[in-house]
This record gives sequence, C-alpha cells and structure tokens, in this order.
Amino acid sequence: MKIPLLHLSVVEKQCRRYFAALLFLCILQLFPVTAEAAKVLIVGDTKYPFVAGVVADIQLSVRSQAKEYAVSEIRGRLGTVVEREGAEVVVALGADAVYEALRLPPSIAVVYGLVVVPPRSGRTNVTGVYMSPPVGEYVTTVRRYLPALTRMSVVGSQAMLRSLLSGDYAQVSVHSVVSSSDLVTTVNRLTDAKSLLLLPDSNLLTAPVMSSVYLFSFRNNIPIFGISEANVKQGSLFALVFDPKAVSRQIGEKVQTILNGGDAGELPASSPRRYNLYVNSNTAQKMGVELPDEMLKRAKRVYQ
Repeated sequence: MKIPLLHLSVVEKQCRRYFAALLFLCILQLFPVTAEAAKVLIVGDTKYPFVAGVVADIQLSVRSQAKEYAVSEIRGRLGTVVEREGAEVVVALGADAVYEALRLPPSIAVVYGLVVVPPRSGRTNVTGVYMSPPVGEYVTTVRRYLPALTRMSVVGSQAMLRSLLSGDYAQVSVHSVVSSSDLVTTVNRLTDAKSLLLLPDSNLLTAPVMSSVYLFSFRNNIPIFGISEANVKQGSLFALVFDPKAVSRQIGEKVQTILNGGDAGELPASSPRRYNLYVNSNTAQKMGVELPDEMLKRAKRVYQ
C-alpha cells in the first residue's frame, strides 16, 4: 500500500500546481498589466558604438521613460511605432533618422542630432543640435590665439554659408561655390588669404579636392582650419570638433523642455556649446606659425 499512496501524493502536488497556475492566469485577465508608455523615442544607427553612446547619454539626461530604436526597425513605419508607444517626442540621430522623423504629423515634436547642419524642412514643431561649429567660433579662436591669421577666407556651398555664417566679420571674405571643380578653382585664386576655412560638404570635399587644397596650402603657406580630427592628421593647422557628451546633454535639455510644456518650434536650433580643439604643431612649424602655450594647453590632442 505504500507505493500507491506515494503515487497519489505526487499526483496531488501536480494538480495543486496546475490549479495555482490556472488561477494566476485568471487574475492576469481580470487585472491586465500594461507596459508604461514611452514618452520619448530615440531613433538612430545604434549598431555604431558612437551613436549608441550618444543614445545612452540622452537617456540619462531625460527624466521621462525613453525607448531606443534602430533606424532599420522603424523605416517606413515610424508613425505606427509612435502611435503604439504613445510617444510625445522623437529624437532623431543622423540623416536617415531625421528623414523618417520629419515625415511624422506635426503634433509629434522632433529633436534632431548628429547632423552636420540644421535640416531644411517646412515642418513645424522641430528643433535640434547640429555638429558643425559656426564660422564665428573659428573667428573667435583665431582672434584669441592666432591674431596674425585673422584675414580668413571662407569657402562653401550656398546652403552651408546660410547655415553656418551669421554676423558681419570685417576680416572674413566669403566665397560661394557650386561644385568640386569650382571649389578648387576658387581656392587657387586665394593667394592673398592669411588662412582658409572650408565649410563641411561631403559632396564638395572629396579626397582629390582635399589633396589639391592641401597642396595649395603648403605651397603658399596658407594654413587650413579643419572640421575634424582627421583633417588635423592630414595637415590642417587646427580643428574645432563637437563634444558628444555636451551635445547629448543639449538634446536632453530640449526634450525635457518640450515634455514640460515647451514648443519645439520656439526652441531655436543650436550648435554645440563645447568643442574639442585639435592642433597640428608640425603644420605650424612648416608654415612659420607660432602656437601659443595657452592654445596647446587647451588642445585635446596635439599632432606632431
């Protein structure tokens, strides 16, 4: 009789577990658990560590729940995702994400980032932070550290000039170009310039163009001011490069202002508050430019 009793005991335990699980499921149906809505959606190419880092910093600075999505996940259906999540703000990082976000209904606020200049759009309820330093930042840096180079020639497309050139600088000459060949021709005429700044435009600044410009620079002892650390490695005298953490905080501040009732359309697009300075001392030596100690101490990195 011991064996049958043991068998009944095991069956009884299994039945109790079954009925307990069934009761739990019934309770779930009576009191459904809904996921908390994400007020903020962050969209970007998160497969890249750099973008993923910016996303993480934005999430830390936003005090409301935020969810991240790769561009590949939402392409062509961002509106559906926004509606499903009940999102109020979309943070679009990079050109592809911005393209998707700007197609959303104007009731959804869009904050962009990781784009070179502010995107052109007739859409309202949009703001953001762009990466490129305005020309004024270069003017201020040169006046402070390299006053002998203040007669600066700025070359770029009309769109870049419109986005990055504001104010009236007496010692800055502006040259609008429409093609790569036009840019090279224009630069080769600027033999009386003290320094040269090429505004960022991937359609114009191809590898052959940059090779030609650097050749002009060293032949005529006219230093180029770069737009990236890579430019400084290649031979630019210095470059101002945006600080990712500072940009992430700026984006987070804009998002929080919108969540607090602010209108994205009334928040002006802004350039980064902080830039990292990269300097090429070898270029300075070859061109006879004396770099002050204050400039070298400020530099994040000095290439020799």
